Amino acid sequence: MVFLILGILLFLITATDITKTTLSTRGGGTITNTVSRSVWLFFFALAGRRGEAKLLEYAGQCVLLLVLLTWIACLWLSLFLMLASDPASVINGTTKTAADLWETFYYAGFTLSTLGVGDFAASNDAWRVLTSAAAFCGLTLITAAITYIVPVLSAVSLQNQLSLLISSMGRTPQEILVNSWNGSDFSCFYDNASDIRQMLVEHTLNHHAYPVIRCFHKSDACKNVIPAIATLEAVLRLLDHVNAEVPQDRLKRRMLECAMDQYVLMQRSSSMGWERKDMPHRLDAALLSEAGIPLKGNKVAEGNVDRRGVISGLLQADGWSWDEVYGDAKERLGGAR
Repeated sequence: MVFLILGILLFLITATDITKTTLSTRGGGTITNTVSRSVWLFFFALAGRRGEAKLLEYAGQCVLLLVLLTWIACLWLSLFLMLASDPASVINGTTKTAADLWETFYYAGFTLSTLGVGDFAASNDAWRVLTSAAAFCGLTLITAAITYIVPVLSAVSLQNQLSLLISSMGRTPQEILVNSWNGSDFSCFYDNASDIRQMLVEHTLNHHAYPVIRCFHKSDACKNVIPAIATLEAVLRLLDHVNAEVPQDRLKRRMLECAMDQYVLMQRSSSMGWERKDMPHRLDAALLSEAGIPLKGNKVAEGNVDRRGVISGLLQADGWSWDEVYGDAKERLGGAR
């Protein structure tokens, strides 16, 4: 009876986890989040907590594979426990003798996979009904688990596009604004603002629905989505520092700010285990002055401290710092030219 209860509980927990993870937009289940976080932390520790480590680029694939294997193993074990609660639940198809535990384990596996080998069978009507129900559930849940990979990879592709779009405008926040400056305004930046906002909103929704995409990492900071979003946050701070006489598209600016705030709000409820940090850094606006951009003063305002703290925590949890965002802005800009 104990095995039967344990088997039913494990099946319900696993089925709930698969259903929530694959068929809802509320993020991963307990099993999924635990496996994802454990695998990421393992890779992160092996990589020496360095975002530029190539090893981290394999973390996402391993997370997806291990989540899928964990689901299958839990379903398999749950059916085995239910069958093992009765020593005579499974019989040999030829000799009609009761199956031992290994044979019962084998029977549970080919039942869930719907192979239907036939060398073992359920001993009575009750176990036959359970076997049929397990086969239907196994087919449905395992299919849902496998098809989960497709939208996850699509979400990963989108976050890569977002990071490339931002980095293509400039490698640092200062470079983005200098490249966008036409002598009177930042119309070149705001021409791309709508695309950036839309992709950031989609990335936020994808991250909420599929938190596992957090584990898909790029070892190049210019191609990694978290430094890219940190760069965008710094661009917004620099735009606040531009003199009021410079015309700006306030609607697009406001929409970008809202998209950034929604992203930060989503990250606060993330299951990936990061902590809010206030990493010391200084945003230098000297390059903007050299490019002839009118500024309010020499020192850039702190801006939204809470938002910056969340992004600082994300940078650190991904193995980066503000140095990868700012770098030596003057040297980079000179090299780009």
